[in-house]
Amino acid sequence: LDDAHDAELTDLGENQAQTARERYALSDVELVVSSPLSRALRTADLVHPPSESSESAKKRRIAIEHFREINGKLLNAQRRARSDLVQKFPHWCFQAIPELDESWTEELESREDCSERGYRGLLWVLQQPEQNVLLVGHGGILNYTLNGHANVVLLDGRRQSNTDSESEEVRCVTKRFGNCELREFVITGWDSAGYNNGLSNGANQLEPVITLEEVTLSQ
Repeated sequence: LDDAHDAELTDLGENQAQTARERYALSDVELVVSSPLSRALRTADLVHPPSESSESAKKRRIAIEHFREINGKLLNAQRRARSDLVQKFPHWCFQAIPELDESWTEELESREDCSERGYRGLLWVLQQPEQNVLLVGHGGILNYTLNGHANVVLLDGRRQSNTDSESEEVRCVTKRFGNCELREFVITGWDSAGYNNGLSNGANQLEPVITLEEVTLSQ
């Protein structure tokens, strides 16, 4: 089933998502953003389930195309029709995606196009009013975006734990995400002059630089 059309989340993936939910405190999430592929949407629902309370019901859950996996060639990268997704995940908003998956082709998306798509997604996140965002994507798109785009800069702001030993190897911030691995970042957009208000550039201005400072994940 690895290359099934819009492959479902595996049993292993379900268990990993449940474990992540039990391990990490995500009570301050204000907005949930996900790839429109079913396995990502299911992961988001397991890690941070929609609540029945009136207050939590106001939290937006939005699927956007920017964070889908590397597109093309593989059937598991091809999403379902929007109307099918609406029936399967009725608590999600799919207004930002077209009815049919017209972007999928038999050719694999290039690294450059994939990283640019992810970069555009980060700009979209910065433009949202919510401050605490849970983003669920895929290993390929995240790797290409965080490590392959000239306007995305990773910083390490993690504090060292008292339990860390000198011999223990600390994970590099550029390492590819593992399955259902959670990381926490502070995201900032900077214009060409170095000010953090570069989201409304004119035609002659450079694209904003996005810094993602990884911080220690709350547990």
